[in-house]
Amino acid sequence: MKKAIFCLVLCLVALPVLADTIVIGNPPDPGSGNSFPFGAAYNAEYQQVYSNSNFSGIGSAISITDIYLYNTQYNSGAGSTPSGTYTINLSSTTAGVGTLSGAFSANEGADETQVFNGSIQQAWNFGNTLDIHLSTAFTYDPGSGKNLLLDVVGNGISIPINIYYDVNSNAGFQRVYCSFGQACGDNGTVDAPGYGLVTGFGYNTVPEPGTLLMMGTGLVGVVGAIRRRIL
Repeated sequence: MKKAIFCLVLCLVALPVLADTIVIGNPPDPGSGNSFPFGAAYNAEYQQVYSNSNFSGIGSAISITDIYLYNTQYNSGAGSTPSGTYTINLSSTTAGVGTLSGAFSANEGADETQVFNGSIQQAWNFGNTLDIHLSTAFTYDPGSGKNLLLDVVGNGISIPINIYYDVNSNAGFQRVYCSFGQACGDNGTVDAPGYGLVTGFGYNTVPEPGTLLMMGTGLVGVVGAIRRRIL
């Protein structure tokens, strides 16, 4: 009896979690790229907002675990990614494509969460994908109507040869940055809507509360049936 209950509880805890990646901005602009903020000596703040409509095919809240940047269009001959420390935050924001502010603080959502703090330095070859594995997963629900904001701050960043990651000039995102990669306080330069880094988000699906309740209710019923048969 105890073994049966344990197995049922284990099944509830170990509900299937589906891992996947969504890439925003494909196909990239051919033969082009941009080095801010992960491919240059960028010692300042950088933000990029992604419209919630980019996530419409997912249909539920997701737990973001990785951020991917791609280098498939422009070969600068770089042999390594930058040294130094990057601090990355994610948040759900009402700022959107076309309404992004040059004041970084005005774009931040109330749930802003630090998801990474550290180095991304590694050997590099043209065609590689930069995988920034987050130390803290971030839960984002596109159904909330809010957009996803990526906030990056570089400190002590240097690189011998810039890496130019894939970009798109007509996608569902927008960015604000500090010119020349030098700190500009809360007064960034806003690019035209649609321009930004092609970005992949690795994620796990988050089971909806209703699904958990139904599973729990069903398992309780099964446990009850087992108890009745034993008694």
